[in-house]
Amino acid sequence: MRVATAAMQAYRQVGNQGLSSDRLVLLGLDGILEYLRRARLAIEEGDLTTKAQSMDKAYQLTAHLLASIDFENGGEIARNLDSLYRFLLNQLAQANIFDDLQALDACRPVVEDLRDAWRGLLERV
Repeated sequence: MRVATAAMQAYRQVGNQGLSSDRLVLLGLDGILEYLRRARLAIEEGDLTTKAQSMDKAYQLTAHLLASIDFENGGEIARNLDSLYRFLLNQLAQANIFDDLQALDACRPVVEDLRDAWRGLLERV
């Protein structure tokens, strides 16, 4: 619960700076990719502190995206995003607990596809 609360506070702070919610999603996905990269490197180097911080940040961003889904208006897309974000949270937990690089690596293409799709939607607007 603490993670979701912190993510929502961060979202509101950035939202107050005038960024659209679409841009915030794109920034969140880019952030997840960066923290995945940092976590992978930290696991390879045995840097537990950086791994924990990076995994926590990736988890927080993903939890925030999950919490921001509009199920009332989102229809099938909202349900699909819910499944994808829950998959990511599960893989992140697996990677964090067991230093599982395969679980961590399974996240990257999902987040990249989401980011690319979101970027494509923003370019059309």
